[in-house]
Amino acid sequence: MTKPTTDKVAIVIISHSPDVASGTAEMVRKMSGQSVPVVSVGGDFEGGLGTDVEAIHRAYEEVFCDQGVLVIYDLGSAEMSAETARELLDPEKQEKVIISHAPLVEGAVLAGAVSASGGTLDEVKSAAEKKADAEEILPTSEDCIQSVKIHHKIGLHARPAVRFTEMAKGFEAEIRIKLENQSKWVDAKSIVRVMSLKARKGQVLNLQAEGPDADEAITTLIDFVENQFGEKQNEIE
Repeated sequence: MTKPTTDKVAIVIISHSPDVASGTAEMVRKMSGQSVPVVSVGGDFEGGLGTDVEAIHRAYEEVFCDQGVLVIYDLGSAEMSAETARELLDPEKQEKVIISHAPLVEGAVLAGAVSASGGTLDEVKSAAEKKADAEEILPTSEDCIQSVKIHHKIGLHARPAVRFTEMAKGFEAEIRIKLENQSKWVDAKSIVRVMSLKARKGQVLNLQAEGPDADEAITTLIDFVENQFGEKQNEIE
């Protein structure tokens, strides 16, 4: 069978528990959309708790692509299985399969979000492994700060965050955002920083921009937030 082509970094999720592995993978798919190849491998060859090197190897082969594969696991022995399975690949493929020490669920979700936005393998790995702590960026002026209330069911997380940062990247202006009740501004073009705000439905987002298309950027992004980040009702549900 011919594998579908993709321009996104693939993600393999390994857990001692089949339910944990499949549940995490499903969360990544729902948060990041269907463009990111995600496969889960959980349990031993009998379906109990443990790991299965052959199953992990098959997963690598299933989703392998030129953009690379990021592997995220739950416990220490799973890392050994992941490494052994990688050694079964052809040498040229081994170089593009990277095993990450990121926390399983949070790391996988962040990895999926960055992959969906077109990140490289290094960028996806970096996002998965770093804590999403907000890095403060101070605007040069408090003028021209505009606000918008978030109405999307899941807030500015994962899939909406990917769409928001992709739209922000389309402008030359430097764009900063923060929650109205917080003091720290973050780069609106960084998926990790945007998700670090943990903005929920009902919260108010402040936006500020500087650059040749600053006004257009703010107007467009506010409209985008007000219109559910471009998602239809069935996508939100």
